[in-house]
Amino acid sequence: MSSTSLYVDADSFLHRLDPRAKLALLLAMAVPAYTFGRPAFIAIPFVAALIGLWIGGGLRNLRRVWFIIVALFIVGLVVWPGFVERGGPVVVDVGPVFLTEQQTLFALGRSLRITSFILGGLVYVSTTSNEEIVRGMRGLGLPYAFCFAVGTALRLFPTFLDAAGTVRQAQEARGLEISSKNPIERARSFIPLLIPVFMTAFRNIETQSMALEARGFDTRSERTFYRESTFATRDWLAVGATVAVSIASIALSTVGVGTF
Repeated sequence: MSSTSLYVDADSFLHRLDPRAKLALLLAMAVPAYTFGRPAFIAIPFVAALIGLWIGGGLRNLRRVWFIIVALFIVGLVVWPGFVERGGPVVVDVGPVFLTEQQTLFALGRSLRITSFILGGLVYVSTTSNEEIVRGMRGLGLPYAFCFAVGTALRLFPTFLDAAGTVRQAQEARGLEISSKNPIERARSFIPLLIPVFMTAFRNIETQSMALEARGFDTRSERTFYRESTFATRDWLAVGATVAVSIASIALSTVGVGTF
């Protein structure tokens, strides 16, 4: 069953937090993932993001985008060894593939960093509705035009996924084979899907733009919200935890802990 939103309607601890406090927790996962370089340290925010997805009911969203995350992880493992000098024991020496321990750890750390960022963002959009995201960013003083653009992009993303699924089913009905066990052939079989998927996305964006213009939408007007955000004790605790984690991560990485 498809859904037009990544938001999961539930009553978890994460759902009850103010959207600004959830942004702070997102920062608490991003800072250690960015400051540390070794996989063992970056795995901590990675696991924390997975736990957040489990608590917030976002695992269903993970099942919708897992192939994107896996693809980025694999691409990182392949590309990043070329950007670091060889060092340490040899891990892989098969034909043209030659990897040392330092190259492997560096690539694994960078791939974990990217996936941690994605999973952290997925936790946020799974536990925060589009309206709360816009209200939270406005509460931080960000321009409404930027807030509206972010909210609209998040609303279009599941529509884009649904369009991709529809195009895939249509092409399979026409005889396109995309279930090959060879990963290279399978990747090549997705190329014919790109143009119709992107054309569908552009058509949806144009339709939404016309609808907004027809209703006289203007981002320069002052906006009000039905619900006003109030910071509770749990929100301040989340912000405090973010500050503590961020300071500790930066301090440890500055003295060389968790870095190369």
